[in-house]
Amino acid sequence: MSSENGPPRSKAELRQHLIERRRTLPPTVRRSSDVAIAQGVAQLCGQTRCQRLAAFVAHGGEPDLMPALANFHEIGHEVFLPVVRDRHMHFRRWQPDDDMVPNQFGIPEPVDGESVEPMALELVLLPLVGFAPDGARLGMGAGFYDRAFAFRRERIGRLPRLVGVAYSVQEVNALPIDDWDIPLDGVVTERGLQWFK
Repeated sequence: MSSENGPPRSKAELRQHLIERRRTLPPTVRRSSDVAIAQGVAQLCGQTRCQRLAAFVAHGGEPDLMPALANFHEIGHEVFLPVVRDRHMHFRRWQPDDDMVPNQFGIPEPVDGESVEPMALELVLLPLVGFAPDGARLGMGAGFYDRAFAFRRERIGRLPRLVGVAYSVQEVNALPIDDWDIPLDGVVTERGLQWFK
């Protein structure tokens, strides 16, 4: 666990600090961590339902899940990636040879494929900037995941399971949270899988 001492920081200050911390990971550490994270994701799928799983395309130094997603596709899982339109997010089926186009944030999205609503998924691997031991998640600040999974406030412990994917340097002791923030069920880092609650 990282040590975040001093007075609580605002989300914006924490976000800037944690993005910089992630950015400065040496390439060799990043590559070995990505391999360990992929193994943790495979372990996760052995512990929970994940026939219909959603993930993300790495952007801005996030862990690269694409090799793991290609493996999941090969063994018959349905893999979905987020597609953002206006202020809403839905998920589109992805296959390794699909055409992808960058969205307004420069993140590649599938062009074609079946779209599903978030509640139709079994497991969602979420990107994040920071996380805390209580399951709090700090994202990029646009609120797409919080809005997409707002229904989880009434369906605690039900599907889909929301699992963050991060490097261990992104862990902090605590995060400021707002009423609309949706907590994680767990997180996968290079150190393994950790369930919250």
